[in-house]
Amino acid sequence: MIRQAILVFLFLTSLQGFSQEKYEQKVDSLCTLSYEAYGNYEFAKALDFAEQALVLSQGADFSEGKLKSNFYKIIAQEELSPSSFDPKSMEILIPQFQKAGFDLEEARAHTFLAGIYSFYGDLEKAIQNHLMALDIYERKKDILGVASVHNNLSLIYYDQHDYEEAFSHARISMDLEKKEGDPRRIHSSLNNLAIIFEHTGPVDSAIYYHQMALDIAYEINNPYSIGLSLSNLGNNYAAKGDLDLAEKTLLQALQVRDSLGYSRGIAYTHNRLANLYLQKGEFAKSKLHAEKSLENAEKASEVKVIRMAYERLMEVAEKTGDIRSELTYLKKASTLKDSILNESNTKEITQMMLKYEFNKEQLLDSIQNAQVLREQSLLFDERLKVERNQRIIFMISGVLFLVLAVGWWRRYKFIKKASHIIEREKGRSDKLLLNILPLKVAEELKETGKSEARDFEEVTVIFTDFADFTKKAQHLTAKELVHELNICFKAFDQIMEEFGLEKIKTIGDAYLAAGGLNNHSCVMDVIHAALKIKEFITQRNFDPSIPSKAKFDMRIGINTGPVVAGIVGIKKFQYDIWGDTVNTAQRMEAACGLNKINISKTTYTRIKDNPDLCFEFRGLIPVKGKGPLSMWYVESRKNQIQKFQAIHHEGII
Repeated sequence: MIRQAILVFLFLTSLQGFSQEKYEQKVDSLCTLSYEAYGNYEFAKALDFAEQALVLSQGADFSEGKLKSNFYKIIAQEELSPSSFDPKSMEILIPQFQKAGFDLEEARAHTFLAGIYSFYGDLEKAIQNHLMALDIYERKKDILGVASVHNNLSLIYYDQHDYEEAFSHARISMDLEKKEGDPRRIHSSLNNLAIIFEHTGPVDSAIYYHQMALDIAYEINNPYSIGLSLSNLGNNYAAKGDLDLAEKTLLQALQVRDSLGYSRGIAYTHNRLANLYLQKGEFAKSKLHAEKSLENAEKASEVKVIRMAYERLMEVAEKTGDIRSELTYLKKASTLKDSILNESNTKEITQMMLKYEFNKEQLLDSIQNAQVLREQSLLFDERLKVERNQRIIFMISGVLFLVLAVGWWRRYKFIKKASHIIEREKGRSDKLLLNILPLKVAEELKETGKSEARDFEEVTVIFTDFADFTKKAQHLTAKELVHELNICFKAFDQIMEEFGLEKIKTIGDAYLAAGGLNNHSCVMDVIHAALKIKEFITQRNFDPSIPSKAKFDMRIGINTGPVVAGIVGIKKFQYDIWGDTVNTAQRMEAACGLNKINISKTTYTRIKDNPDLCFEFRGLIPVKGKGPLSMWYVESRKNQIQKFQAIHHEGII
C-alpha cells in the first residue's frame, strides 16, 4: 500500500510540473504575440494578448510571468493614450528585470523610456536610454535590436536637424536589417533615409526611398506602414511641384489612416493636405484640413503637431486677409514653440538667462553711473561760477587779494583735476554703453531715458551656429568650452567691427549680427564678413597645435529684408531685432551644409552680378513653416579658383 501511494504521489507531482511548464510556455507565447502586435502599431491587440498573459500568470501564481505580462500591458496602454505617458512605471520595472535576468525586457523598457523622454523633449535622457538598450543588444548579439536603436537615434538627430548624424545611424540600421531580412524593419529604415533626403535633397532621392518603402508595406500588407509611406510620398510630390499627384496620394493616405483611427498620423496627413491646398490656392479646403489636423493632434496630445496645425491655420488666415485670426493663431503657435524650446533646452536657456541678467545689470549700472557723473559735472560748473564771482570780489579787495588768489588757485587745480576724472569716467561709461547698444540708441537713451523701436526696410542678417556643438561639448570641461567659444566669438566680433556690422547677441553657440542698421554697411559687407568667418574657422581647423576636440565645424545663413530694431521695457535694456527676415536667416543656417554659406533669394538678387563671387544654386529646399525656398551657396571666386588649382595639381601629381 505504501509503495502504491508513493507511485501515485510521484505521478501527480509530474503532472503538476508538466502543467506549470505549459502555463509558462503559454504566457511567453502571449507576451511574444503582444510585442509583435505592438511593433505593428496594433496597440489594442497587443493589450489584449498582454492581459491574457497576465490572467494566466495570476491564476498559476507565476511571478515571472506577471512581471513580463504587466510590462507589455503598460507599453500597449500608454501607446493607446499618449497623454498618459509616464516614465515612473517603467523606471520601477527596470531594476526588477535586472534582478530576474530578463535582458530582452530590460532593453525594450529602456527603448520605451527613451520614446517617452523624446516625446516630452528631454533628448539627453532619451539618448541615454537608447545607449543602455544598445549595450544590452550588443552584449546579447541581437542584431535586430542593435538596428532598432540606430533607427531611433536617427530619428532623434533628424528632429534636431543634424541630418549628417541622422543619415549615419539610418545607414547602419539599414545594413543590419538587410542582413536579417526583416521587411517591416527594412521599411522603417527606408522611411528614415527618405525623410532625411527631404531636407538635404535631392527630393527625387526621397521619393525613390519612399516608393521602395511603400512597395514593402504592400508586400507585408501592413496598413500602418502603407498609410505612412503614402503620406510621405504625397508630401514629396507636393515639394516637387506635382500637385495633382500629391493630392491623389495624400487622399489615399488619409483614407488608410482614417480606417486605423491613428490620430497622430491622421493629423500629419491633414496638415500636409492643408499645405497642398494652400499651394493650389483652394483656401476653404486648406482651412478644413488644417482644422481637422488640429482636432486629431489634440486627440493625440502631440504638442509638435498641434503647433504645426496652428501655423497652417495662421497661413490660411494670412492668405484670406483674416488678420485677427492670423494674430490669434500666431500667438498660440508661438506659445507652444516657446514651451517646446523650454522643455528641450533647459540647460542652454538657463545659461542664456544668467548671461542676460549679467548684461542687464551691467547696462543698468552704466546708466546710473552716467547720471551720477552728469550731476557731479553740473555741481562743479556751479562751483566754477561761484569761483568767478569770488575772483571779482578778490580783485576789488586788494588787501586780501594774495591770500584769496592762492586759495582760488588751489581750488581751481582741484576742480580741474576732478573735471578730468569726470571726463575720464564719462568716457568709460559711454564706451560701455556703446559696447552694448548702437550709437544712436545709446545717445537717445542718455538724453531721454528711453528709445523708440525703428523700422528698417533693408537689413542683411547673418546667423551662425556650430555643428555637433552638444556632442563636442561632452569632450570639453566647462572651462575649456567657454575658453574655446570666447576665442571664436572674439574673432567674430573683430570681423563685425572691421566691416561695420552690428553684433546683436550670442545664443549659446549661435551668433547673430546684421548689416544696414547703422547706415554704414551694405549686403556685400555682410558677405565679406561671412567669408572671413568661414576662412577663420577653416584655418583654425587646420592648425595642428589645436586639439581636435576643440575644433568646430559651422553653418552660416544669410537673409535680406525688413526688420524692427530697438529695446523694450523701461530699465535693464537689451537691443534686439525682430521680423520674418531674422527667422528666415536662421532657416538658411539650419538648411546649410557644414562650413558653407547659405543665402536666400532676396540676398542673392542683390549680389548675383558681383564678379568676385560665385554661386551654387541648391534648388527649392523645404523649410519648416515656410514651404520650399530657393537657396544658394556663395563662395569667393578667388577661393574657388584656388580650390580648383589645388585639385587639378593633385590630379596631375
